[in-house]
Amino acid sequence: MTLVLPAYAKLNLTLDVIGRRADGYHDIESVMQTISLHDLVSVERSDCKVFDVVGPSIPGENLVLKAARELEAHVGQSLTFQIRLHKRIPVGAGLGGGSSDAAAFLRAAIALYGIKISASELQEVAQRVGQDVPFFLRGGTALATGLGSTVEPLPPIPAAWSFALVCPSIEVSTREVYAAVDGSAPSARRTAAVAAALKAGRAPDPGAFGNDLEATAVSKYPRLAEAVAPARARLRQLTMSGSGGAFFAAFPDAREAMAGEPLEIGVYRPVPAWG
Repeated sequence: MTLVLPAYAKLNLTLDVIGRRADGYHDIESVMQTISLHDLVSVERSDCKVFDVVGPSIPGENLVLKAARELEAHVGQSLTFQIRLHKRIPVGAGLGGGSSDAAAFLRAAIALYGIKISASELQEVAQRVGQDVPFFLRGGTALATGLGSTVEPLPPIPAAWSFALVCPSIEVSTREVYAAVDGSAPSARRTAAVAAALKAGRAPDPGAFGNDLEATAVSKYPRLAEAVAPARARLRQLTMSGSGGAFFAAFPDAREAMAGEPLEIGVYRPVPAWG
């Protein structure tokens, strides 16, 4: 039996860096949203371990393989799969592709092996893989706090919304961007207002979206500003996602997102929670 699951990208509609911890990590507050841009993760139970990537190469450790190791360690047995990852989400763009792939694998592996695991245990396994992975177990609209792995579901963004996404061919290092943030600069603290609007049943104001990391990322990678300048000229309120370098603008009406001169911009819909 083979399971093929979509691994959706995410946007950080807001990202507030609250402070830097003594261990060098950062506390954040963020409203996250899955969108229809996705990878495909194909998992088949097998008698040997095979991992294949179709699409752009992925530098460094792949989080799908890390997820497999963490799940094996948790259940105390070897789990053998043939895994094929169809990569569509740009790498190093702040869209969470690797974390989403890992979460999709965990969901598929648990189903294929009939693993009995509680929701809290699964969250712990996911967190050991990466701070964004717990969010992707359920997706949708959520408030992420702490290191990003404490996740509270929020009422969904309206289904009619669209997001215009600009992905320059500039791979950004999350580690490098966060390392440049010493925690001394005050946060814009956008997250609370956006989360409050959603909890009250109101659509948030796209003008309230923003990212404390954007100035640092552009400072470390000056070509980012140059690459998104044509899009910024016609897309109001263009905002960076994650640690960069993808940028997005939110539109309550998809027709508005598609208007204007054609650019290398993808338009994607919000994806509701599935877990």
